[in-house]
Amino acid sequence: MRRMSESITPFSKNLSHEVVSAMSAIAGVVQFDGAPVEAAAVEKMTTAMALRGPDGCAQRVEGSVGLGHCMLRTTPESLHESQPLTNEDGSLVLVMDGRVDNREDLTRELMWRGVVLHGDTDAELVLRAYETWGEECPHWIIGEFVFFVWDSRRRQLFGARDAAGARHFYYHEGAGWFAFASEIKGLLALGRIDARLNDSRVVDFIAPEFDRDDEIGTFYCNIKRLPAGHAIKVAAEGAVSWRYWDPGNLPAVSFASLDECAEAFLEQLRVAVKCRLRSIGPIGAALSGGLDSTSIVSLISKEFRGRLSEPLRTFSLIRDDRENCLDWPCIRSVIERDDWIDAEILTSSLSGETCRAFLAAGCAADEPFALTHGLVAHLIYGAASAKGCRVALDGMAGDLLFYGYEGSLNAVLRERSFGSLPAIFRAHVRHGVSRVSALRQAARQGLAALAPEYVRNIHRESRDQRALLRGGAACSYTEVTRGALATKYALRREAAAKARNRGDQAHHARYFTSGLLSFAHEVYGEIAFSKGVEPRSPFSDRRMIEFAVRMPVESKLYAEWYKRLLRRSMDSILPEEVLWRRSINGNPGWKFHHTLFQKMVDVYPQICDLRRDNLARWVSFVESAGSVDDEQLLERFGLGALSVWLTEREFRGG
Repeated sequence: MRRMSESITPFSKNLSHEVVSAMSAIAGVVQFDGAPVEAAAVEKMTTAMALRGPDGCAQRVEGSVGLGHCMLRTTPESLHESQPLTNEDGSLVLVMDGRVDNREDLTRELMWRGVVLHGDTDAELVLRAYETWGEECPHWIIGEFVFFVWDSRRRQLFGARDAAGARHFYYHEGAGWFAFASEIKGLLALGRIDARLNDSRVVDFIAPEFDRDDEIGTFYCNIKRLPAGHAIKVAAEGAVSWRYWDPGNLPAVSFASLDECAEAFLEQLRVAVKCRLRSIGPIGAALSGGLDSTSIVSLISKEFRGRLSEPLRTFSLIRDDRENCLDWPCIRSVIERDDWIDAEILTSSLSGETCRAFLAAGCAADEPFALTHGLVAHLIYGAASAKGCRVALDGMAGDLLFYGYEGSLNAVLRERSFGSLPAIFRAHVRHGVSRVSALRQAARQGLAALAPEYVRNIHRESRDQRALLRGGAACSYTEVTRGALATKYALRREAAAKARNRGDQAHHARYFTSGLLSFAHEVYGEIAFSKGVEPRSPFSDRRMIEFAVRMPVESKLYAEWYKRLLRRSMDSILPEEVLWRRSINGNPGWKFHHTLFQKMVDVYPQICDLRRDNLARWVSFVESAGSVDDEQLLERFGLGALSVWLTEREFRGG
């Protein structure tokens, strides 16, 4: 019999709502003015993030430098690891949160250069990489990580963040000192940083189309993030950061046929999945019924089950009325053909307790985006934690490796490969869009592509002005918000004009270097870590991204089928129900989200109360004359959540 938990039950019976231990964390303070760092200061930082260190917290303070680490062990190698980690003479000290995924290649390269490794930990590999290549070391490291190395010989701090931004940290640059931490609360624990509210980031939240444009700013004026694929060097003269990774600058690759490209893509996916199966306990995986997560689960089921010590545990969300849930037949086709998979099926029946737990967790987050973007992640990672998984795989970034309808039209217009247009049109209709709508969108994009730049700019300015005057579905914008948005729209128009004449590879690379992916990793990652789960994303693997960006444009197109290349790659691995699935709406669909948000509003009606004095600087609420539609409900919930999040913090004016 199948191992599926029939357990098609409400979340309240599946999840523990207690806060549990989470992912590792790093922290540090450097006084470049020579003042001593107190051990108690670093201890305050790690204590504030102690939930991220169930396997212990440690600090190393020497003179004007203090580093701290909170440990969660998830891989066999991490069982032998202790941080902060020093080299033999103590001149280098490292703290790292993350994982190295090209361990064999990196080890081989280091040993070829004469490096002697004293253990097998990922932290030592990163320390030796810095010792060998200095500031060039991030080029050699593939994985999901952030790290800092204090180099006492150069009196400088060097740090880096992985290419996709799967890990992140925050930092503050003070007068003569610098501090960093995996969570904002770690920095605030120092008691030295003024909590001044950043108006610009509040506006990003209110107008969600901008929520991922700013890769550096946070809700705190003087606390920043390092963008994905960047390195940072901090010395007495100040901090300097730079992009060390840009897939748009790599040489293109070509193949004799689409099938040859598909086989190469599959081989790269095998590498990305295999290296993410290192674990000291059971491994979980999201299983949405879509192509991305189902490809990962099916590949593990067919080729990698021998690498797992226990059955793969999958977690799926479906609607209560499963017969009307388009995801359910696809999910069922995967779990019914393999009894080895331990499947947990979760429905949209939310208890009041679960609603309150989500709201409480979101309000405690470093930034409020989890309240509007993180509900599904909260449920999936909560279920994984309850099943004993410290590791969970997901399909993050799968949608960015290929073009949708709009991206495909832009690509063929840009490349003048008009012969692909009929296949793109047929694919869009095959996937449920009316012929009239498909033709209208194609005509609109075609006219825009052919128009002179000054005409395009006039159109953009007119469109942006209408958006400013229109405001939101449940509010109008104040002059403060309009002014901030006008600046953001102008910067976006400027960027669009500069990008017009770039080739396909440069355009595709922007999917991964613009904050689009790293924002999602930051929001979902914080939620996963708060549940004691390390999220791992095979499609976010640097090698996967580089392959996708460099492959021929024909392989990326929405032609005949959405994600045609992925379907060809997985032809002998995916069930037929998934392989030829026509519905491409996001899991678990708007009806699922609507049900959940409505339940939370029922449990906590104050969250949609429009009388919010602390938002008056940015919005004026509009009372609805009739019933509240879905768009208004979501916006009211988001603004109410923002108000509650702000209320629980003591900000000074921005």
